[in-house]
Amino acid sequence: MQALENMDRKKLTIAGMVVAAIFLFFVNIWSSLELRTAQLDLTENKLFTLSEGTKEIIKTIDEPITFRLYYSPTFGEISPPHGNYFKRVRELLEHFTEISDGKIELKIINPVSFSVEEDEAVKFGIQGVPLDQSGELGYFGMAAVNSTDDRKTIAFFNPQREQFLEYDLTRLVFELAQPKKKKVGLVTSLLIEADPLLQYKPWPIMDQVTQFFDVKTIESDAKVIDADIDVLLLIHPKIINESLTYAIDQFVMRGGRLLVFIDPQNETARMTPQSPPGAGSSEIKKLFDTWGIDFDEDKFVGDRTRAIRVQAQVKGRDVIADYLSWGIYDKRALNDEDVVTGQLSAISLASAGTLALKKGSTLKMLPMLQTSKIAQRMDAKLVRGEINPEAILKQFKSENKSFTIAARFSGPVKSAYPDGPPKPEKDAKKDDAKKPVKLPAHLNSSKVDLNMIVMADTDLLTSRFWLQQQEFFGKKISSPVSNNADFLVNSLENLGGSQALISLRSRGLSIRPFHTIQDLKNSAEDKYRKTEQQLTGKLKELQDKLQGLNTKGKGKGKVILTSAQQKAFEQFRSEMLTVRKQLRDVQLSLRRDIEQLGTKLKILNIWTMPLVIAVLAIILAILRRRRYSQQIAQG
Repeated sequence: MQALENMDRKKLTIAGMVVAAIFLFFVNIWSSLELRTAQLDLTENKLFTLSEGTKEIIKTIDEPITFRLYYSPTFGEISPPHGNYFKRVRELLEHFTEISDGKIELKIINPVSFSVEEDEAVKFGIQGVPLDQSGELGYFGMAAVNSTDDRKTIAFFNPQREQFLEYDLTRLVFELAQPKKKKVGLVTSLLIEADPLLQYKPWPIMDQVTQFFDVKTIESDAKVIDADIDVLLLIHPKIINESLTYAIDQFVMRGGRLLVFIDPQNETARMTPQSPPGAGSSEIKKLFDTWGIDFDEDKFVGDRTRAIRVQAQVKGRDVIADYLSWGIYDKRALNDEDVVTGQLSAISLASAGTLALKKGSTLKMLPMLQTSKIAQRMDAKLVRGEINPEAILKQFKSENKSFTIAARFSGPVKSAYPDGPPKPEKDAKKDDAKKPVKLPAHLNSSKVDLNMIVMADTDLLTSRFWLQQQEFFGKKISSPVSNNADFLVNSLENLGGSQALISLRSRGLSIRPFHTIQDLKNSAEDKYRKTEQQLTGKLKELQDKLQGLNTKGKGKGKVILTSAQQKAFEQFRSEMLTVRKQLRDVQLSLRRDIEQLGTKLKILNIWTMPLVIAVLAIILAILRRRRYSQQIAQG
């Protein structure tokens, strides 16, 4: 101890720094070996933490799966964002292998030009990206293979889909580990499976469904739903043959589960000029009336707080206004206690209807998606034919109540056919080639309680309301911007009994609505609309007065006003200038409120953490100084 006290302070400092450097070196080596997977996830949606669904699916693997990750280091050198993303992908795949108990093997392959590895990558469908003008290609994709040579490929890892990385990888594992899929019966009047506008390809939403389910189309003249159907999916049903209605009814009576998408106005249906009003509405009235469910196919709901601003052509002029028929319903509208919607972030809807229970219904209704209280049910004629968002907005008057758009129904139900199967239609064409179908025994009541989910909108399934597509070297990269597809697949999995993937969808959507700013805009625009309506009324009043003016000299094209009329005209011009000033004041107040809010947010985001650290540093300095003073006083 005396030797240390006598030692030169400079030498002691140098020795301490050497010891600290050696200690730090060994700590880095130890941490790189032992703490490679340790992480602290501070993101809002826990993007870097494996969900329970992923862990559950990996535990169910019965046979080995090999991940072949193809990556060109040169690609990462040219494009640092892709190089950083490769580290993220590799770390996540390594985490998969660690929790799989050896069932998953990871191989990282560098496919250099003209090598066997490059040929292998091309064979697996990995997409090459030009690195320079010489034609050299870089690769960043993955092929996964199980023991039976089933293969799934991610052609290219695009950083724009980083928030969906865990879901994409877990879905790939699920498809290789669970080859047998649940069977879904599809009843639809839409061209969802073969659309001419997509060159007879299915809608992208169907790609999501067929990845996890075996889909069987139910023909419009079907008389019975096969017993092996796990879930019956009805999308915008326009049932012509009553035999199909009866088949659906008896499917439910036997304990079958239903997922129904209905709509007061499907905006994407191919409508002909001869179509009657309301041809875009769904039709399932007979079953719903019997089961005690209220759905008005002639009413859509407008929610003022969730309307989307659009620009439309109305009678040759551009109109910019909030379109009450279209809305983005965020977490505030979704039931966070239901497994289907609990982890969703946003659903985009168009001309959605409302659901309710009829008086005396034996069912229970659990809302899954609701409007705010600033909502109104409006005539569906307003969204049929030429659309005028401004006119719809002017008619809006809040009913001060929430409406249910999506709900889960459960409970005992009676058959809509108490007298048995309907009689065959007399004008039906006889087909000798078809053998008569033997119907199962008729049931007048359900064997088990109804288990059904209903969404009062069908337009949410079209791509424009949930999917954003971008071109990347000739290949389309799709990124969801809302949870529309997730709602559909989650509902099918829930009704079909599978829950593992539900917790994975919708983590980190690109939509991040600013609710406070939107509320400020809505409030200011409400003032604007009232003022605008007053101005419009005054303009109409002036036009009526001008039509009654006594004129002279019509042949010369001149209009002579009396002194009283000129005085009235000048008075109106003065009032109009006053109204315009009021409009400018409202818009100025709106900008001021938003700018003040933006300043507050910047202060919170930029200065909060440095201030917290500074305060902690000051506290620690004070405590250290006190401790030092106490040591001096005691010594």
